[in-house]
Amino acid sequence: MIETKIHDIIGKFREYSEHARVVILQPDSKYRTALTAALLNEPGLTTLYVPFSSETLDEVTLFDRIVDSLSAQTSSFGIHSSAANAVVGSSGAFRKAAIEGLLKDFEQIEGDRIVLILDDYDFAAASDSTIRFLEELIVKFPDRYITVFNGRSQPRFPWVSLIAQTRAIILDDDRVVTQPLQHSPEAPTGRLDIFAVGPGFVFFNDELITDWEGHLPRLLLFFAVDRGVITRDDFHRAFWGDLSDAQATNVFHVTKRRLHRAFNFEVLEHQNGAYRIKPSLLINYDAFEWTQALIRARDLSNAHPEVDYQRVLDLYRGPFLKGHNDHWILTRRQDIQAGYLEAVRFLAERCEERYNADPSHNQSAIEKAVTLYRQALREVPDSIELATDTAKLLARLGRRPEAVEVLADLEIRVPPSKRDPRVKGILKSMKSM
Repeated sequence: MIETKIHDIIGKFREYSEHARVVILQPDSKYRTALTAALLNEPGLTTLYVPFSSETLDEVTLFDRIVDSLSAQTSSFGIHSSAANAVVGSSGAFRKAAIEGLLKDFEQIEGDRIVLILDDYDFAAASDSTIRFLEELIVKFPDRYITVFNGRSQPRFPWVSLIAQTRAIILDDDRVVTQPLQHSPEAPTGRLDIFAVGPGFVFFNDELITDWEGHLPRLLLFFAVDRGVITRDDFHRAFWGDLSDAQATNVFHVTKRRLHRAFNFEVLEHQNGAYRIKPSLLINYDAFEWTQALIRARDLSNAHPEVDYQRVLDLYRGPFLKGHNDHWILTRRQDIQAGYLEAVRFLAERCEERYNADPSHNQSAIEKAVTLYRQALREVPDSIELATDTAKLLARLGRRPEAVEVLADLEIRVPPSKRDPRVKGILKSMKSM
């Protein structure tokens, strides 16, 4: 009976991970450990295994554990990674060298589909440096890799970012979970409605918060809810990387006090060296709702993904925290734009399919496809792929002047060093018709 269940779960793992690059096993999953063991012997997969332990406390020991574990499984592993040992004295330089070396070693491993299991990873999550190390590493893995996290808690990674960059999923045995575990208070003391996809607004018990005493307290709240659980060091890196630790600590505490004054209570709770939004508050965060819709749309068992892709578009009210350009905000903005464009392309292609099947009765469908593309171009005007897709559709409909205008506008917006020569060729051929 158990063997049959594991066989079914393996089948679902293969199915759901076909397009994903990160799979997080739900900590409450009954069969997560059995699935991990089964993957080690699954035919057709090259499986690598890295167990963590309480000794893994910082990024150097984490790096050593990865290299030691994988060099025992494949003799050539570590040739490139070993160069990082020469720069152990500098955290930033070490992390960069270690990640570059690991990626080169991973690239050398043969296999069309490689599964890297990080087991008991929650030991690694005890340190901010290890979380940051893993976060930077996994998003750069080659597409043929699947990273599997198995542990007693979920990683403190930015969930929205992972979804967009790696098509990450949380697998609870044979089903996909639409969001990471979130605390839902039984008797909430208040409700926070947080809208970050767009200019950014915060409501507490249906009342718009407007008195922030500057932009930093407001951004501090957005950062805290976006990350879930954060540390003071997370705040330092996100907002005050150019300050010394002492200066950043002072600014952090001043900003935190202003945030609490905006709500007239301690909205951030400190526990076990980390901060989180007060757990007695019920939180509605539009970026999480957007992510849930995107996951549902990608679900292979979804018979009507267009409904959820349309929800992705409906929840998109503009660039993430429009008007702010902190590095973490720009990263999230790119992630959400990627999901937005995915939804646009899917819905536009569905419209084209309907039109191609019966042009005389589906003229409105093809016009909707054009509208979707044009709306997306207003949001992401420098997207080469989006502009060429729009121009090709317009040209196919006999609207070549509009197609030429789209590509000409793209040539103006994109710097010469980043221009795709194929666009110039398409533009030249259209002008000559």
